[in-house]
Amino acid sequence: MLVRPASAGRSRPGFTLAEVSISLVLGALVLSLVFAIGGHLDAQLRREAIRVAVSEQLSGAAEVLPIDLRGLSPASGDIAIGEARDSSIQLRQTIANALVCGGTASTWILAPFLGAGARSAVPAVEDGDTAWVLLDSDSGEQWRVLRLRAIRRASDSCAAVTDADGATVFDVTHLWAADLRDSLVATPGAVLRVTRPLRFSFYRGGDGRWYLGMRSWSTTTLQFNGIQPVSGPFAAVSGDRGTRFVFFDSAGERINSGAADTRTIARIESVLISDTAPAAMVARESLTVVVALRNRQ
Repeated sequence: MLVRPASAGRSRPGFTLAEVSISLVLGALVLSLVFAIGGHLDAQLRREAIRVAVSEQLSGAAEVLPIDLRGLSPASGDIAIGEARDSSIQLRQTIANALVCGGTASTWILAPFLGAGARSAVPAVEDGDTAWVLLDSDSGEQWRVLRLRAIRRASDSCAAVTDADGATVFDVTHLWAADLRDSLVATPGAVLRVTRPLRFSFYRGGDGRWYLGMRSWSTTTLQFNGIQPVSGPFAAVSGDRGTRFVFFDSAGERINSGAADTRTIARIESVLISDTAPAAMVARESLTVVVALRNRQ
């Protein structure tokens, strides 16, 4: 009689070729799906990072420009003749404000303006800076220009000056003596401001992209220093479709770029358009900074 082994009636453990093939296909599909989702998330994160960087560039320029533009007095010549252009603006930056307490024709005693938090604003004045003193005469108020030679601490005294609410406006406890290059008898109570040329420009950098830059004035060489980048990159300056400065008078009429008469400028708009690489697949963002000049008369 033929006897079969006990294991002969049971199938051997394992997978068939069809099962293995199906498993490989499903695994490949799962891996493809994981890679696709991961790639999509990575691209989305990169786009979001670029969008955040663009927003920071726009907001950076939006924070800097109003600080130096809002207090301009175009009627007094704070914007240089013919230097209000779509790509640049040259202005007189106010670096110090003070009250004339007294002095002589060659040295004035000044009380510096109290800034935010009632802190004394130390005047960062250099030899060659320009001072403008507001004088009241029979013909009305006018700004008289003076050239400064140096400024130093003074031990003189000065009467306190307060505003309509009774708050102290000038620091009469920390006075300065300003030596003048010109000669003019000091008028106690007159307001004085010190200015220095400053230039904002949209310029093309070494990488071929456009940036907002600032050029400060050298009182030693009497010319502008090299341009320093402030923010960017931005879209190119190209007339009414690109990044640009736009100027308006008090009636809302637009003033042409480079116009000789800048005294009627009452509002400055800075149109900032982001510049992003095409591969970033991020739509361009834009921001218009509107600055109504406080002292346009």
